[in-house]
Amino acid sequence: QSPSKRTARIDRLLERPEYADYWAMKWGDVLRIKSEFPINLWPNAVQAYHRWVKTAVRDNMPYDRFVRELLTQNGSNFRVAPVNFYRAVQSKDPQTLASMVALTFMGTRTERWPKERLTGMAAFFSQIGYKPTGEWKEEIVYFDPGKASTSSTAGAPRLPVFPDGTTALIAAGQDPREVFAAWLISPTNPWFARTAANRVWYWLMGRGIIQEPDDIRPDNPPGNPELLGYLEKEFVASRYDLKALYRLILNSTTYQLSSMPQTATPEAEAHFAHAIIRPLDAEVLVDALNQITGGGEEYQSAIPEPYTFIPPDLRSIALGDG
Repeated sequence: QSPSKRTARIDRLLERPEYADYWAMKWGDVLRIKSEFPINLWPNAVQAYHRWVKTAVRDNMPYDRFVRELLTQNGSNFRVAPVNFYRAVQSKDPQTLASMVALTFMGTRTERWPKERLTGMAAFFSQIGYKPTGEWKEEIVYFDPGKASTSSTAGAPRLPVFPDGTTALIAAGQDPREVFAAWLISPTNPWFARTAANRVWYWLMGRGIIQEPDDIRPDNPPGNPELLGYLEKEFVASRYDLKALYRLILNSTTYQLSSMPQTATPEAEAHFAHAIIRPLDAEVLVDALNQITGGGEEYQSAIPEPYTFIPPDLRSIALGDG
């Protein structure tokens, strides 16, 4: 009969191991954690990358630190897992990397950007080097200042320019990625906290306040600007605490609404006047069927990419490969 029973249950669920499994899976989709085509990270890197993401989710790493590590780390893709962020693409040219960063952390698609805007941002990622080792599929990702002299021929200007039009000041020998990361995770950044808050709302509610959540642009405004502004402000005030953001939404009256519409107006769904019925994630559905039937995934492969077999007691949501 406790009036706080719902809040207490939410807190318990956020501490369960399945919380880390499930949300690592969701972030794994965003970060493109996949062994084979079209990403081709390969198994060892996938395992390291997924383990790092899952640990960050479990330990509730602040989101700004999570993103900073993804953007600025150097080292072996087997041992410094965040560097796989720069390998989870089909092309490693600066423009592609800039577009990936904009899509992932700014919720923005660069296809419609003016060319100079994209090349200005691409300059931050024009000095990333890649070199193989003697280990199968291992690769070192590192800051390569020697690339500076060729940045203009790589399609990126010598002076990096932030997406808001501000020219960056980068000291000699400084990694431009560090400068970009500091700009990106600043509380005053117009994209960073807004994109994360909108994405979490989309995951929990089935529709973004800005819909789609990776298509933030001036002519696609939020359906409820005050709501998104409030979530953004609370997220920054919590020092980018994702669990605090989950709690805020899960404890809300809006999240608890019935899925039975009270009106036939089509605007009701866009304004979250009722719960939106969502299909289960494929992995969740498979796990539910296996739990009901007592079965498991009968997968075997002669080629261990990504798995030779899936252990029968491993849930699909816990798999490290997309």
